Amino acid sequence: MILDEKIARGDVIVLDGATGTEIKRLGGKMDNAAWCAVANITSPEKVQNVHEAYLHAGADVITTNTFATCRHVLAGAGLDNDTIAINQRAVTLARNARDAVALSRPVAIAGSMSNTVAWQPGFTSPDPQFIPAEIQESANYREMANTLADSGVDFLILEMMLDIEHASRALEAAVGTGLPVWVGISCSLEDNGAVVGWDLATQGRSATDHRPPQPLPLGEIIDSLRKIGGDVFGIMHSTVEATTPGLQILRERWSGPVMAYPETLRHAQLPTDQTGRSPTPSLDSDEVSPEDFAEACREWVSQGVQIIGGCCGTTIEHMQAMIQRLPAQATNRSPVS
Repeated sequence: MILDEKIARGDVIVLDGATGTEIKRLGGKMDNAAWCAVANITSPEKVQNVHEAYLHAGADVITTNTFATCRHVLAGAGLDNDTIAINQRAVTLARNARDAVALSRPVAIAGSMSNTVAWQPGFTSPDPQFIPAEIQESANYREMANTLADSGVDFLILEMMLDIEHASRALEAAVGTGLPVWVGISCSLEDNGAVVGWDLATQGRSATDHRPPQPLPLGEIIDSLRKIGGDVFGIMHSTVEATTPGLQILRERWSGPVMAYPETLRHAQLPTDQTGRSPTPSLDSDEVSPEDFAEACREWVSQGVQIIGGCCGTTIEHMQAMIQRLPAQATNRSPVS
């Protein structure tokens, strides 16, 4: 793989930016339970447009719109019987984008997997009726990993790993395909300075009857997942402020290639109606500017991060600003015209 060669040379690899929030920004259909998953069949042109925009900017990697397309997530949208087709469609859209605008240079397609769940309408808390049993959850991850692999992704990227229990099941399924696996861990910076797995309780969108689990220390999560496998580890879908200490903890435990792609949203307490629900599970809030995002990414690269990009809230403008600020060896690419 061209990515292996880049990593061996010490080159910087540019990931794409957000997929789901960009699909939403372009007017793609979102689902209360399965977030951006349904766009692969309801707004395929929006999905492909997002991929193409990042390729035009110069991304080396585009990520399939499969963050929320595992069977138990799609069940919340009544689409569990279409799981394989929706995942296959996501890979096709990414491949179509690559063929349309980036045939002249090597571009890798990352198959996204997460351990997110179907949301309750109006919240980002899990809907109890769609939480799978342990055996079923593992089977669902294997189905998804194998579908993505068989559909032609170049590697699997695990996104928003924030615990040990569920992340381990997803990672075992990904490693089982034999493809390279990049592990993206999400973290939060607590008021006392501790860095923990992404703290769902801080997001202000939980149902009143849902108590998110106590987040684990980030170091414990990294140590446990490393024992299972993975070719790249990184901090992703974390605030810019949490990413820096998260990377420091990661480097103390991992000597291989490191990636970073933060979210640019600053989550605020969302308004609720008389039932205590947010009107929609919107992720809109105050955002980190493209300039601040680009400067943070440049600093992480100067500290040894080799794979850099963006997550929720990151727009094409963020990515363009980032690419312009990266060191010369990272910008030895010609944006597609």
